Amino acid sequence: MSVDLSDRLTRSTYLMDNGPDKPAVICLSYTWNDDAMKWVSLPLDERVRLMLHSLKQIYPDVNIAEHIIGQPLTVSWESDPNFMGAFKANLPGHYRYQRRLFSHFIQDDFAAGNRGIFLAGDDISWTAGWAEGAITSALNAACGVLRHLGGRSAAGNPDPIDAWSTLQPCVLP
Repeated sequence: MSVDLSDRLTRSTYLMDNGPDKPAVICLSYTWNDDAMKWVSLPLDERVRLMLHSLKQIYPDVNIAEHIIGQPLTVSWESDPNFMGAFKANLPGHYRYQRRLFSHFIQDDFAAGNRGIFLAGDDISWTAGWAEGAITSALNAACGVLRHLGGRSAAGNPDPIDAWSTLQPCVLP
């Protein structure tokens, strides 16, 4: 077990193993929006029971339940008082932070010690929660890595950094 994506109750399973004879953590995600809302009313023990049942269908020869040594935890963002929906909802004043995060792949103005880390995913993009934003930010990050390692785009085929001056999000005062 490591990372699994499925169409079952456990949409995503992430196993973080600390090594032989050391405790591990398993994170189960049951997706978002309508599917997640179905789980909000279930008590913790019922959530665990259903998730373990689902994992048993995927891993019939693994008895995950016998390895539980701590009290399972559950988080339902939908029941959090600060939850802002399935997609991020930037509040007034957040634009400058989102723009900075989105444009981090351009690192020419960064201090030397702050260069070389590139992020990608839908939350780095302008379209959180959508594959389009994840892909765009991945392409931007790949472009940043290329530049960081001394490469350039092919002549006549501008990359996001070449086109940044005309395509960048506007800078607000």
